Amino acid sequence: MTEILILTYRNLIASIDKVFLIWQIIFPIFYIFISGYAYSALLGYQGIKLGEILVSYPSFLAVGMIGFNVMNSSTVAGSIIWNDKRNGMFQQILVMPFTKIQYIISNLVTIMLMGLTSAILILIIGLPTILGSANPTLWSLPYTLYAIIIGAIFFGSFTVIISTRLKSSEGFNVISNGIFLFFAFASSTFYPAEGISEPLKTAFYINPLTYIVDITRAGIYSQVSDFVNLEVIIIFILAIVAFSFAAVSMLRVKV
Repeated sequence: MTEILILTYRNLIASIDKVFLIWQIIFPIFYIFISGYAYSALLGYQGIKLGEILVSYPSFLAVGMIGFNVMNSSTVAGSIIWNDKRNGMFQQILVMPFTKIQYIISNLVTIMLMGLTSAILILIIGLPTILGSANPTLWSLPYTLYAIIIGAIFFGSFTVIISTRLKSSEGFNVISNGIFLFFAFASSTFYPAEGISEPLKTAFYINPLTYIVDITRAGIYSQVSDFVNLEVIIIFILAIVAFSFAAVSMLRVKV
């Protein structure tokens, strides 16, 4: 446990681009207050059905950006691995009393901390949009926390797998950005899945980000249903599978 905390501290201090952290906040603000209200006008300011309640589009989008940011933060895991390998730090870390599994877990914990921090900041910044519709309770908030943590595990593991398979950081950036672009726009982050025609609706529910965003909203708006509980189980299984593949991929990396 101590080793993981030490590696996590190193990641937070030395391996994270400060400009990237700033962008993690500016990007959601742009979407919430510019795209959110612009698209809301196009929709005629109609509310979006979410469980048993109606929420405004800016409110819907603000909470969706929490899950979106968790996915974006996961690119840090791949970047850390590439920078460490390029600078020779990866070999030095493994010479010390650290294992590859501890290295992976520390990267995932880093993403979790970034996700939780950005979630809090997004909620504070987006407070004007969600007031009146958000109704978190002690029973529903754990769903949001769960979504952030399990999202960090899934997407962090996903980027670890990509980074260990590709030969260059440029290839990693192209592949991860391309896949994440699909994840972002073929999900319920920006619009609800209900009412969307096939086969796009099927694509939504193949997409893990949809489950993460849906669970996050269920916690913030206290709209937990049997379907949301099913999503909790599905994303848990996907995260375990992704982490297992990431661990195997990392163990096969030659020092």
